[in-house]
Amino acid sequence: MHGVKGKKMEEKYSWKRTDEIEIDLADLLKRLCGQWKQIAACAAVFAVILGGYGILKDKNSMEMNEQETAALAQAEGIELTEAEEQAVADAVLLEKEIRGLETYLEHSVLMNLDPYHKKKAVMVYCISHVKRQEVAAVTESYMNFILNGGAADALKKSGSWKKDKSYLAELLSAYTKTYSYPYQAAADSDLMLESVFYIEITGTDDAFLTEITAALQDVLDGYSKKAVKKAGSHRLTLISSTQSTLADSGLQSQQHEKKAQLSSNRANLRAMTDAFHVEQLAVYRKAAGLENVQEEESGEAGSGSGTGRGIRYLIAGLAGGIFFYCGIYACWYLFSDTLKSMEDMRRRYIFPVYGGILPQSSERKKTGFLSRAGHEDCERGINRVLNRIRIACRKRGINKLYAVSDFAFSPQEKECLESMAGQLVKWGIEMKVSENALADTAVWDDLSEAGNLLMICRIGTTTYRIIDDAMGFYLENGIAVTGAAVFLRNK
Repeated sequence: MHGVKGKKMEEKYSWKRTDEIEIDLADLLKRLCGQWKQIAACAAVFAVILGGYGILKDKNSMEMNEQETAALAQAEGIELTEAEEQAVADAVLLEKEIRGLETYLEHSVLMNLDPYHKKKAVMVYCISHVKRQEVAAVTESYMNFILNGGAADALKKSGSWKKDKSYLAELLSAYTKTYSYPYQAAADSDLMLESVFYIEITGTDDAFLTEITAALQDVLDGYSKKAVKKAGSHRLTLISSTQSTLADSGLQSQQHEKKAQLSSNRANLRAMTDAFHVEQLAVYRKAAGLENVQEEESGEAGSGSGTGRGIRYLIAGLAGGIFFYCGIYACWYLFSDTLKSMEDMRRRYIFPVYGGILPQSSERKKTGFLSRAGHEDCERGINRVLNRIRIACRKRGINKLYAVSDFAFSPQEKECLESMAGQLVKWGIEMKVSENALADTAVWDDLSEAGNLLMICRIGTTTYRIIDDAMGFYLENGIAVTGAAVFLRNK
């Protein structure tokens, strides 16, 4: 069934080569170049709009900066209400919190690790030869040393860590495991017992973990001597040390939480300061230590306003206007159903396209080198089309031809066709010319009698739908389409 339907479609549109529309980039660029006046006008309009916006923005910014600078100079003598002072104090506290959080997120190793490829080392230590009543004290002394900054401080002093020790402390963790009943039963005896604890180290890469693991082992060996004196006699032994790479969803959530907190604090601070009046904002800047920032912003605004910033807005407007017009024109070109070029027509239809005719405009009739060159191009195009029509008619035995169009001819186009008809008569071929043929029922009998016609199209006027409708009408009435000629656009 599908094959029969496809065959019917092929018979119905037998004059078509394809329904696919190919984009001719060369033709599109050529047309865009021909629209340079419109492009320049659109760019000028956008430049004026953006330039005016930039001037107003600079003016308002300069006025605001002048008011803030004047208020900042008198910040000591400004008196605020209790509610305004409390709002300023809250903003200052939030500003300090944001600075601390920014510093932490910038320098923290943990916050800058890849949570999907987290590097981790685990060290297992055994505490042996320790009395039952001293096991808890000895174990907790090591746990306290690792978890509460003692180990990080010792690593910092040894030179193994260059940053703040707080960033190292969050990379270290330690824990013990709760054992089952047999171990607890043994613990109730008076024998010498053993205790095991684990140390986890998070790092950036394997080399970092190897270095910190070795340094931490030396630090624990040194601390063990102090622990013997204070917590009780024992022996500390490293049982094993391993490194691995894993995904840590907990670390990912922690990173997201800190970043979300920073974003929320910034938004809250912006909302608070936007609600301040000029005097209140000046007091806030002075209390938060932002006087230098205000001076730098004022200086940048002063240097950026005027010519420099105006030129940037102007350039942005010109570029925006060019891209806007080119985008609109490209969309029109792509979605337009009008005939765009002879090459496009040859790719789409199977009937022969004899060539393009460039009618002489009033400007081309003037004297001058360029006008003579244009006249020669016009004559060559007409002669090429005439010779191809003559050869086609001779091969098919055609001596009577109708040149029809779906549009009204301009005086230059009509004159050109009449000249071609006069030349064809000399070769024994009679050609009649008719415009708006499908709309003129008076010529239908002549078309049927002639039996052969030359389709006349115009770039930018004739549409593919009109060509398809006309071809369907001609085939239904037994009229053969010898070929087509195309009127080109005058430059």
